[in-house]
Amino acid sequence: MADAALRLAWESSSMTAPGPYAPPVDHRKQQNRYRLGRVGTYAWAFAPLLTCGFAAPVSFGIAMGRRRDNLTVAALVLHSALIIAGCGSIGAYEYPPPEWANILFTVSVCITSVGGTAHLLVIRSKVWAAPARLQVPVAHLSNAEVLDRARKLRDQARRTAQADPMLAKRLAIGRPDLPRQFDDGGLVDVNHAPLHVLTSLPGVTERSARQIQEWVERSGPFASLGEVMLVIEISPTFEHHLREYCVFIP
Repeated sequence: MADAALRLAWESSSMTAPGPYAPPVDHRKQQNRYRLGRVGTYAWAFAPLLTCGFAAPVSFGIAMGRRRDNLTVAALVLHSALIIAGCGSIGAYEYPPPEWANILFTVSVCITSVGGTAHLLVIRSKVWAAPARLQVPVAHLSNAEVLDRARKLRDQARRTAQADPMLAKRLAIGRPDLPRQFDDGGLVDVNHAPLHVLTSLPGVTERSARQIQEWVERSGPFASLGEVMLVIEISPTFEHHLREYCVFIP
């Protein structure tokens, strides 16, 4: 029995849509991360100006790690050499250093701070560009093909649930609110689905969904749609549609 259930599950999974299940995206958090990332890239670009040029080698080193090219390598070498030359010129003498050493130090600081920041701002968008996403080809089906495919998936998922209810729970059949990779064609497990999933069923209002949950908690899980229609306030006109999408996993 378990082998038959596993075989049905495998056959159903082979008909699922290409690509893994994608959990719901929190667009607010995604937008906040984007804003923080954008602020971070500008902080990276302005680091040489804010540190009098001393952070220029660090910023260009990060740029070279993300996007290696000859211009970035040359800029890293140039700004590192300027910092070393400027600091070395005034550090080689006791205070006060010679005038030419002060001039060399000032010039090196100006070039690395202003020039380095300008260069980093120019290449910022390229260095921090988002990596290209792999485009997965998806077959375009007609409406009739989509409906027929979903119906077959529901039938196979129901057979899996009947053969092995524990396997059905592990696969989250009838639970679109849970992360999963198994496509059940849009089934809803009336005995375990939360309120907002139950109200997505045709003819099931919020009041009806609460009655279903209270009945399951009080009297145990439903075994069929007929039991639901007897005790829950649902219009009989929706029975045909409910029969298509409901599944009852104990």
